[in-house]
Amino acid sequence: MSYGPKSIAGLRVLVVEDEALIAEEIADRLTQVGCEILRIVDTGYAAVEAALSLRPDLILMDIRLKGELDGIQATDLIHQRFHVPVVYLTAHSDQATLQRAKASSAFGYVLKPFHVRNLLAAIEVAVDRFHMEREFEDNHLTYATILGSIADGVIATDIAGRVQFMNPVAERLTGWTTGQARGEPCSAVLRLERGDERAPEEDLVLQALTARKSILIGPDTLVLARNGGKVAVDGGVSCVIDSLGRLVGASVTLRDMSQARKAEADLKAIAEQLRAVVDTAADGVMLLDAAGTVLMFNPACERLFGYTAREISGRPVAQVLPLPLSDNGHRPVRAVARATVGRRRDQSSFPVEVSVGEASEADRTLFVVVVHDMSARRQFEVALLEAVERERRRFGADLHDGLGQDLTGLSLLLAAVAGVARANRSPQAKDLEHAHEVARHALESCHSIARGLSPIGGAEGGLIVGLRELAARLSSPSGPQVRVAVSEVSRLGLSPAATDHLYRIAQEALSNALKHAHARSITLSLDVEPSHVRLEICDDGQGWTAPHGDTQGLGLRTMQYRASMIGATFQIAEPRPHGVCIVCFCPQAA
Repeated sequence: MSYGPKSIAGLRVLVVEDEALIAEEIADRLTQVGCEILRIVDTGYAAVEAALSLRPDLILMDIRLKGELDGIQATDLIHQRFHVPVVYLTAHSDQATLQRAKASSAFGYVLKPFHVRNLLAAIEVAVDRFHMEREFEDNHLTYATILGSIADGVIATDIAGRVQFMNPVAERLTGWTTGQARGEPCSAVLRLERGDERAPEEDLVLQALTARKSILIGPDTLVLARNGGKVAVDGGVSCVIDSLGRLVGASVTLRDMSQARKAEADLKAIAEQLRAVVDTAADGVMLLDAAGTVLMFNPACERLFGYTAREISGRPVAQVLPLPLSDNGHRPVRAVARATVGRRRDQSSFPVEVSVGEASEADRTLFVVVVHDMSARRQFEVALLEAVERERRRFGADLHDGLGQDLTGLSLLLAAVAGVARANRSPQAKDLEHAHEVARHALESCHSIARGLSPIGGAEGGLIVGLRELAARLSSPSGPQVRVAVSEVSRLGLSPAATDHLYRIAQEALSNALKHAHARSITLSLDVEPSHVRLEICDDGQGWTAPHGDTQGLGLRTMQYRASMIGATFQIAEPRPHGVCIVCFCPQAA
């Protein structure tokens, strides 16, 4: 250690000495090495007052002072207000004086008479020791604050496994305070138990110290608190190695897992409940990844499609269900209650309604698909529509054959009576002629209503005739002309239901074109092929529009529904700068 001006230069020193010559000599020597002498005082009370007002960096304190307060008592009073290094100066070296000086936290002790070199050395040692203790205290407070504020419990032990420190979290988990636990074996303070076992864990701290390696505390471990409670924890035991590679102790970290375990249990219970709902659901439920691969297949799906979950897992969903896809043709997209066709294991198909929802799991996107079998509903709807159509035809026949015949007879009778009245120049002749005209118009209305109720009947070729009559009725000299083009490559062999649905689709499409498209020309085409019938209605109007921006208006939904009832495909295209084409492909077997 070197002593000289550089080591203590700049120190602000308070000199407390009741011998004036010694005080002056000390002040001169210290000034020569660069110290600043703040004041020289000769009593204990003056020393306390000067120290509190001047806040020196160092105090040279004579033990024997004038007055009632000696140097050691003055130092104690000063240290109650702030910390400053104190070096005692005294001619007395008895044991009692030394013990009193040590008790007052002296940083140095110089006996009179002294050599100036010894005084400077004592001052430098005192200043260095003071700064080292302050740095150690600051570090201790910093580390204690950090350990006290972290969420994990921390226990520090010595090399024998005895507890030296516990932060507040560890105190809460174990039920021990640091004062109670210090010096106790860690195994007595930290009692661990496996969640699936009743036997306590062995002393993990001693195991780690003996093997000089870290040991994990298992995920199913419980801390048995001093008050009898149990807390689920996770963590580990690590050895503490100093900079020289020596084993100096162990540290235990404990993480309170109570809330996490409860959350896991709650999530597990919810997952089991959801699984029970999915497994018992009447509708099919599938889980797909972003590529459309089946990840989950519930029992309802197994019943619907004829595959087991093991057989279909990992396969593309297109094997059983042509889902709505994005532009790349692979990734499923969200959809709500969209009608499509399912494919069973035996390759038979059946109508379904599909809803697709998007979900997220970690860093991947999943899709939940709900499949509702529409077979029974479709059969009921078909039966209902057939019953309605039968009733409509019956009512039309009754109008034509019943009321129509009566109106025909009435019209003939009125015509005859009016002829007789005219011949006899009866004044009622004009009234009878008017009555005859009313009856004739009523007869025409009756026939028109009968045709509207059953426009095509069930006879072969009825669709073509019905479409031609429909076009003729809708065409007018002042409005757009409806042209009909028929290409018959094969015989028209549609069922009565399919025939009626195609006619109603054409009727609705023509009605929309006339009312909303403002078209100048409308073409109705019917191509009859051996496998299918293609119905197309094209106009040169303003394009597809719907009231209030509704692109799924009632008319469009009705046409789509009718097409789905007979297994036909329905499309809307706008191939030209203006106009709309509605195209319906219907299998001949429909």
